[in-house]
Amino acid sequence: MSDQVLSQILNQLEQMDKRFDNIDGRLEKIEGRLDSMDGRLDTMDGRLDSMDGRLDSIEEQTKNIPLLQQSVLETLEITKRLESSQITFERKVTSELNTHQHSIDILNRRQLRIEADIETLKSR
Repeated sequence: MSDQVLSQILNQLEQMDKRFDNIDGRLEKIEGRLDSMDGRLDTMDGRLDSMDGRLDSIEEQTKNIPLLQQSVLETLEITKRLESSQITFERKVTSELNTHQHSIDILNRRQLRIEADIETLKSR
């Protein structure tokens, strides 16, 4: 083979070597990006695991909400009955107080009449 052909082959091999070096550089950049993405994905996995744990905790804490709602409703019902009983009791006590007040008024009038009668008898 001639020197010229060998020179062309050598030249092409050198160009191919440069291209391969360029491709290697690009592949290294891609590998760096992939490593970075792996790290970010690992971070995201950790965050997702943390969120799963928090969700599990929230689920556990909210299991009792229906029971709490039932308790609140029962307490409300009991409170309404107590209010109703209190109103009935207040009416009864007020009625008895009025009756006693009326009896006291009658006794006061009788006492005044008796005192007046005694004073009249003393004056005679």
